[in-house]
Amino acid sequence: MTNLLRVSLDIGDKDPTNHPRFKNTVESIKSFSKLNNKLVVIAHYKRPGGKYIANLSLKRFVPYLEKSLGKKIIFLDNPRSAGDAIASSKNGSVFLLENIRFFKGETGNDKTFIKLLSSLGDKYINDDFPDAHRAHASTYGLAKVMSSQMGPHLKEELFRLTHAIHSPRQPAILILGGAKADEKISIVNKLLGKVNHVLLGGVVANNLLRARGVNIGKSVYDKKAISFAKKLANKEKVVTPLDWTVNKNSVVDIGPYTIAEYKRIISNAKTIIWNGPLGRTENPLFAKGTQKIARAIFINKKAHVLIGGGDTLASISPPKNAKNVFISTGGGAMLTFLAGKKLPAVEALNKIKR
Repeated sequence: MTNLLRVSLDIGDKDPTNHPRFKNTVESIKSFSKLNNKLVVIAHYKRPGGKYIANLSLKRFVPYLEKSLGKKIIFLDNPRSAGDAIASSKNGSVFLLENIRFFKGETGNDKTFIKLLSSLGDKYINDDFPDAHRAHASTYGLAKVMSSQMGPHLKEELFRLTHAIHSPRQPAILILGGAKADEKISIVNKLLGKVNHVLLGGVVANNLLRARGVNIGKSVYDKKAISFAKKLANKEKVVTPLDWTVNKNSVVDIGPYTIAEYKRIISNAKTIIWNGPLGRTENPLFAKGTQKIARAIFINKKAHVLIGGGDTLASISPPKNAKNVFISTGGGAMLTFLAGKKLPAVEALNKIKR
């Protein structure tokens, strides 16, 4: 019996062991690696565009996985030659397949490539929430042709997000920052009736400020989202920055009055959903607003907190073992779900006839 396990290893260049996605991957491997079966782990890293790029290889994860799991990981550099290695191995073996996006059939959900991948195992398990919004061969196609199941981390993400959206404890607030303004403004429109306040920062806030007639200088904004932003500009629940930090005539962070007002609103909240930093956090000088807001959130022990987005998580230090805080590993998948859109990988699993 060989299981194919789809996980997320799309993690930055540094030591991955403290990243939530890596921790979930280790837990998933432990859950599905048994003495009486073999396990083939499938993942991707960044966007190589269907070709081999040495510094995007998953081989770098092997020593980290071996140390975390306390067992040998067998690296497979090509699915086309992997079948023999899997067949000749002992039960209990764990394999890591090379970056699945090195192969052209992956992102196009190619039928021939799906057939090749499915030939490597007997059952497919998807435990990869961050890529649930992708209809790729290893996230969508395999579920259509193999005996399949949803992994525990994917289930928990869906449960937590569903609960936060459909039955939030009141007062509830939504905090949105970062880029992808068009997506996030559509989320504001979708959830406005279920939250008490929407606190904005980053490019999302720039769009609303511009729509309200504020001069934002050379600040980045999304032209596609301006017309939608104008429809939300006069909504009382939508809170934009009162002041900001400026660098080279561009808004780079929220200001002290904004931080104080956001902290006041956060202190009374019982549900907090957050996606996207509130400033240009790649520069530590402009990460102060995001970090102060994070501390205000973590002080509020009575609130159910759900935080997601790679840039957000890279900018803050969530408390360990905080029962009221859930860290979502999804960025785009979380946004897709919050916008009320379907997740192709989940749809494929849900349509399986059992």
